[in-house]
Amino acid sequence: MDEWRFIAERKIREGIEEGAFDHLEGAGKPLDLSENPFEDPSDRMAHRLLKNNGFAPSWIEEAKEIEAESRRLRARGEVSKSDFQSRVAALNRKIVSFNLKAPAISLHKRLFEFGS
Repeated sequence: MDEWRFIAERKIREGIEEGAFDHLEGAGKPLDLSENPFEDPSDRMAHRLLKNNGFAPSWIEEAKEIEAESRRLRARGEVSKSDFQSRVAALNRKIVSFNLKAPAISLHKRLFEFGS
């Protein structure tokens, strides 16, 4: 693999020296990162419509709800032990469901623990 890397770097250096990169379209301008290159093209228009109208995909809205409920449970307040346990169980079911829908494992939520 190092061989290929060396060849690629050499070709890039040669291109720079020859001016091959001097007149590229968009040179000197920031990259347009408004589109996600990993997003399924068939979903792109739907996501854009949702975003432009103040909506987000359901899994993002669900993540916000999970975070809000987690904060409320951490604050705990004047809640009976049985009510607290049933709310934690409901939250953990919601987290498991969310993790099945989230598009990447890095977005998964950890289950709420009683000691949290």
